[in-house]
Amino acid sequence: MSSKAFFGNIAVVVVMMAIASAIEAFAPLFSRGESSKRRVGVNLSMTGVNFGFNWVLTSVTAILALTLRPAGLLATTSFPFAVQVVITVLVLDFMYGYASHALLHKIPLLWRFHRIHHSDPFVDVTTSFRTHPIEGMWRFLFMTIPVWILGLPAAGIVIYRLISTINGVLEHANIRLWERFDQIGALLWCTPNMHKVHHSNERTETDSNYGNILSIYDRAFGTFTRTDRARHVVYGLKDTDSAEVRSFTGLLAQPFVAERREQKQTAVAQDSR
Repeated sequence: MSSKAFFGNIAVVVVMMAIASAIEAFAPLFSRGESSKRRVGVNLSMTGVNFGFNWVLTSVTAILALTLRPAGLLATTSFPFAVQVVITVLVLDFMYGYASHALLHKIPLLWRFHRIHHSDPFVDVTTSFRTHPIEGMWRFLFMTIPVWILGLPAAGIVIYRLISTINGVLEHANIRLWERFDQIGALLWCTPNMHKVHHSNERTETDSNYGNILSIYDRAFGTFTRTDRARHVVYGLKDTDSAEVRSFTGLLAQPFVAERREQKQTAVAQDSR
C-alpha cells in the first residue's frame, strides 16, 4: 500500500473522529462526568503512536499481499475481483477482528497489554486507538497469516482496514442510538451499543462481543451479549490503578510493571513457605 493511500485513509479516519465527536456533543449515551482533559490527551497521544505503528504494519502486510499472492489459494481461483474483496473482508474480520481479540482476553500474557484499552474509565472517540503497540503486533500476525495462506489481494486489505477503523471509531463513540435501530443492526453489525457492553467492568460482559465489523462471529461462537445492556454498563476495570489511565508513559510501561509486580509477589509467596 502506498503512503498516499495510507495517509488518505488516515485523513478519512480523522474526519470520522471529528464527526463522531460532534455527534457525541449533541446525542451522548452517557454524561462525560469526571472525564478529564488529561485523559483525552493521553488517549490522543496513544492514537498518534498507533497511527505511525499501523502505517508500518499495514504497509508490510500489503507488500506481502503483492509479493505472496501468486502462491495463495485465492490466486488460483477464477473469482471476480469484487468477490475476492468480500472474501478478504470476511476472513480478516474473523481472524484480525474476532479471533485475535478473543485470544487477547483468554491468554493472561496478552491480557496485560490489552487491558490498557479496557482500563479507560470512560469510552468515547478518543478510546478507539488507546491500544498498546504490542497488541498491534499480535493482531498483525492474524492479518499476515491469511495473506500468506490465501493470497488475499492488497486492495481488499486496504478496504478492510478502512472499514474496520471507521467502525472502530463509531463503536467507541459516546453516542445514543435509537434502541430499535440498534437491535436490528446488531443482528449483523457490531453496533456502538454492542461494543459498549464489551467495555463493561463486569468480566462476563468484558469477555463477550469481541467482533469488529460483523456480529455474526459472536453469535456463532456464543460470545454475544444483548446490546440493551449498554445503557447500564460501568466502564473500566475494577482492579485498575489510577496511574494507568493518567500517564502516557505509564500506559506503555504498565504491562511490564505488572509482570515485575507478579514476579515479586510470587517470590515473596515462595519465601514465606
